[in-house]
Amino acid sequence: MDVTLVSDNYHFFYDPYLYGYDSDWFRTMSGEAICIDGKIRIKSGKISTLSTFMFGDFQKKMTIPTAPSSGDSRIFGLYSQALGNRNASYFYISGTNFYTRTYGDDNAVAEQSSILWDDSWTNTPTTFEIRWRIERVEFWIGGRKVATHYTTVPRQMLMPLYFYNGNNDKMFINFLNLEHVRKAAVANSNLYISSTSSTSSSTSSSTSSSTSSSTSSSTSSSTSSSTSSSTSSSTSSSTSSSTSSSTSSSTSSSTSSSTSSTSSSTSSSTSSSTSSTSSSTSSSTSSSTSSTSSSTSSSTSSSTSSTSSSTSSSTSSSTSSSTSLIG
Repeated sequence: MDVTLVSDNYHFFYDPYLYGYDSDWFRTMSGEAICIDGKIRIKSGKISTLSTFMFGDFQKKMTIPTAPSSGDSRIFGLYSQALGNRNASYFYISGTNFYTRTYGDDNAVAEQSSILWDDSWTNTPTTFEIRWRIERVEFWIGGRKVATHYTTVPRQMLMPLYFYNGNNDKMFINFLNLEHVRKAAVANSNLYISSTSSTSSSTSSSTSSSTSSSTSSSTSSSTSSSTSSSTSSSTSSSTSSSTSSSTSSSTSSSTSSSTSSTSSSTSSSTSSSTSSTSSSTSSSTSSSTSSTSSSTSSSTSSSTSSTSSSTSSSTSSSTSSSTSLIG
């Protein structure tokens, strides 16, 4: 069961014309309970709300078909069958007697007030109200307070609304009006349907978000990694190789020629390696964009090839240049 907890000043109006006899709100425990002409009819049966409440004003507009008479048994108010004669507050018709009754948490002894039945309440829609507070319970009928209980009061806990008609006649609930309820646990019995829909939506959203994020991150990382790797490798390798080669070749003859040769070969190899770097960069960038998984190996081999080519080219170029200057 899916339950939503509402705190502080909960209000709800149950209109049978709108909701009928809603199985998300009521549970039939025995007998017959159906909606007829915008009213819930209970015949030789008992029902309870699935939602539970703590403190507040509980108005029940009801039609009691007869004045209390021998053999009658009716209950309507806050009561849980699981708790029995504990933590309850309700109107009670037993034979010819009409009572208001409350139970506390510590024993099964009720606080009870006897109410004189008014003929104007017979077979007429009448509002029976229970105002449950921390330190007292008030009972109202037709806008008039008929009893207040201070000694035995239900403790602070959530309780369902309960309706019982032990007679083989028709007792009606015209509407329920709940006001200023401190806490309400509003139940929905269709848990499987609502939770499946919610889970499916959230899973698909999260999967698509994760996939998109992962792809863009990996592409970007691969591109920048391969670019910087090929650039630095090609430049440093070709520059150091050409400088070293031309310097060692030209030293044996003369310093000035060697210096000139070194400058010449350095600039030659630098421009050669720069060109090689640009080629390597664009190659590795496009390679990594089209395929994330192959970009690393492509850029590595491209960079290695470029480095070897640049090194040998610049070395032979600077050597021949030095030789011609010396001879």
